[in-house]
Amino acid sequence: MSSNGRPEDGRLRQALLGAAVVCLAVLPIGGVAALRSVSLATATVLALAVLAAARGRRAAPVPSPGAAILVPLALWALWASSSLLWSHAPAYTLRELRAEFAWSLATMVVFYVAADGVFALRTLALTVLAGLALMTGLALVLAPFGDPFAAGIWHGGVGAYATYLVLAAPVLIILLAPPPVGFRGPTTVLVAAVLLCGLLLAAARLTDNRMVWIALAAIGATATVLAGLRWRAAVLRAPVRWLGPVAVLLVALGVLFADAAREKARVHFPPDTTVVETIERDPRLPLWSHTAALISERPWTGYGFGKEMLRQELRGSLGDPTLSHAHNVFISQWLQTGVVGLALLIALLAAIGWRYVRFYRSANDALALLGVVGLSLLAGFIVKNLTDDFLVRSNGRLFWALNAAILGWGIRQERASP
Repeated sequence: MSSNGRPEDGRLRQALLGAAVVCLAVLPIGGVAALRSVSLATATVLALAVLAAARGRRAAPVPSPGAAILVPLALWALWASSSLLWSHAPAYTLRELRAEFAWSLATMVVFYVAADGVFALRTLALTVLAGLALMTGLALVLAPFGDPFAAGIWHGGVGAYATYLVLAAPVLIILLAPPPVGFRGPTTVLVAAVLLCGLLLAAARLTDNRMVWIALAAIGATATVLAGLRWRAAVLRAPVRWLGPVAVLLVALGVLFADAAREKARVHFPPDTTVVETIERDPRLPLWSHTAALISERPWTGYGFGKEMLRQELRGSLGDPTLSHAHNVFISQWLQTGVVGLALLIALLAAIGWRYVRFYRSANDALALLGVVGLSLLAGFIVKNLTDDFLVRSNGRLFWALNAAILGWGIRQERASP
């Protein structure tokens, strides 16, 4: 039952939470596009029904995330939509606006409204962790029989899968945190966390992606520094208990990064090529140089919304079919929507980050924990997308879903706290 005592409101919110769980569960799975669309559409209708009931005072109110977040979000959406007027390929921009912006905005609404209490937040977190266990376990089971990412089980391929691991990793903090938000306590929870961490690292190694290790290290370092500063008394009382596992994890990430870099040099470059030489010969360097030249021709407006707006031009100029987009989320936004669109995206991310800083500085430890999770999520996502652009499709929706859920519960908690 909801906080205003209306059983019909409670049933509606339970239905919304169930639909949101289905949305999260199917996001990383390939070959289920129809199910993704139907589940998100259903959840959107339920979220709008909850908002309508709240507005009509028939249900518990849904607090606004505030103008600091809503204004840059609305301006970014409006500017990206306006790019249809000057798009290099209007039909492609229109299709991408429907596939990306429309569904991403729906995702934000669904998960912001759905995260109306600690039970909802914990349920969504467990859904992400269960999906992580399934998707990493499946990758490891398929690995002995060939390339596990060639079967089309993961939506978006190996690059999207590596980003999925980075997005899911901060949720492990909730598993290890104390109640009411976290699950720490029973030994089984600690065992599950260790197993999940091991599965994540093993699956990340299968991707042969170098940036995934730097992004995971950014998540670990961000969470460790923030937690250490916030709960410094506990760290000083038991430094080995707090810092020992983190040190082991960071060393493991460094070793795995070096191993992945050597493997990439062995497989994709001539014999005796060093790791440093592979970085110097990275095809993204000439790509970014060429992209900068294209941006200089339309610096303010860009070429129109759509990640692969200039795929033919980039492929033809660079002679590499894999270089169909800018391979950097910020350069990609500049190329698509000009410096105006880039500034609005940065403003939105900064506004979300500042809200997490507010959570972190709260006297409420549960809210501070969410601030740690949110800031770690932003750090990992930004670092991972410095060499790629996965603010699209399932990864983009997962990113917005996690942020919306954290903000949804956190802002409600802010209102409830003294």
